[in-house]
Amino acid sequence: MSDVSQGPGWWMASDHKWYPPEAHPGYQPVPPPPPPAPPMAPGYYPGGAPPYPYAMAPVTVGPVLAGYGQRLGGWLIDWLILLAVCVPISIVTHSFHYTHTATQINGFGSNGGTFRWGMPGQLISPLIVIIYGTAMCGSGRAQTLGMMVAGTKALKVSTGAPIGYAAALWRATFEMILAAALFLPWVLDVLFPLWDPKNQTLHDKVSSTVVVRTPRP
Repeated sequence: MSDVSQGPGWWMASDHKWYPPEAHPGYQPVPPPPPPAPPMAPGYYPGGAPPYPYAMAPVTVGPVLAGYGQRLGGWLIDWLILLAVCVPISIVTHSFHYTHTATQINGFGSNGGTFRWGMPGQLISPLIVIIYGTAMCGSGRAQTLGMMVAGTKALKVSTGAPIGYAAALWRATFEMILAAALFLPWVLDVLFPLWDPKNQTLHDKVSSTVVVRTPRP
């Protein structure tokens, strides 16, 4: 072999010559690197737990039911909007009627009158309310203007998806039916979320919908 060392690991034998590392009697070859581990399925970790906390999958939290205060605030805003539309239409269509009456009591006359709301406003206004609720809640946003301000939206109970126009139409129509039925059933409908476990109104129940909070940006 060479009479001069060729680099690190070379050694000198009894014949005073230099030999490479692999020629030494005690030489042990370096083991080859282990083969790469096969890819793991998503979400799988050996031992059943991720090696680091930040490797854990995010926890999915379902939508939170809207509180009664939020729902009431949305209703008030919507009814103010609808009043601002329906009252001028009733005025323009001459739906407000005043009837003058004169009576005689013990020889003394008295004048009075009655004020009532009639056609066509009695027909047009409910249609506006139903169209408004259907168009707004049935859209992809699933919100009326009042619900947008209050931070709520209407979703399907079964899927959590927007309710669509068919369910929105039935929902708005049933609410209007309750309002027209001597008004007291509608009051019960408005108060129903106070004791219902899902914070649903009666018109939520018949349309299989639920009102939830919208996520804050």
